Amino acid sequence: MMKKNKRIALMISGIALICSAVILTAYNIHEDYNAAEAASSVLKEFDDVMKSNAENALPAGISGEIIISPDTPMPTITIKGKEYIGTIRIPTLSLELPVAKDWDYTQMKTSPCRYSGSAYSNDMVICAHNFSTHFRNIKNLHSGDTIIFTDAVGNEFYYGVDKVETLAPTAISEMLSPDYDLSLFTCTYGGSARVTVRCSIGG
Repeated sequence: MMKKNKRIALMISGIALICSAVILTAYNIHEDYNAAEAASSVLKEFDDVMKSNAENALPAGISGEIIISPDTPMPTITIKGKEYIGTIRIPTLSLELPVAKDWDYTQMKTSPCRYSGSAYSNDMVICAHNFSTHFRNIKNLHSGDTIIFTDAVGNEFYYGVDKVETLAPTAISEMLSPDYDLSLFTCTYGGSARVTVRCSIGG
């Protein structure tokens, strides 16, 4: 009788684990889908604003006629109450996403965020969630792959991938290394490490 009860208990535990895994998978798929939809919506509005600005020849600081120096603040476009500094495009991954001005955990459900630095001072760090439609696949980039960042007034910055590395979540100083013009990172599942892509401008 005890063996039978134990078998039943194990069976119930197994079913519960399977159900939990199915629910977690469904949740992750749902979050991924929502992230893709949110980013796509922002990207469309961002493009519409850029086209409108170009057509209406708005004043300096809005139309692209800004003097770029390392100390120049990056211009922004506000969409749905959030500020965006530009877009990032990774042709190898068929990926184009808006980039929010500041890092915020909630905002990352919509788009990648600037973690630190600037495209103008060649030290920008961009982070994003590990969604398949965001930065999950940056681990598949290779040396020489191209990444294009376009700021909020249409200036384009072309980068070449130098390397892909894995850093510990606590390796903040390494993440902010001044040796790279652009760094992209996302957490691995469980947050045990950060997949980090290092890039050089014009590379």
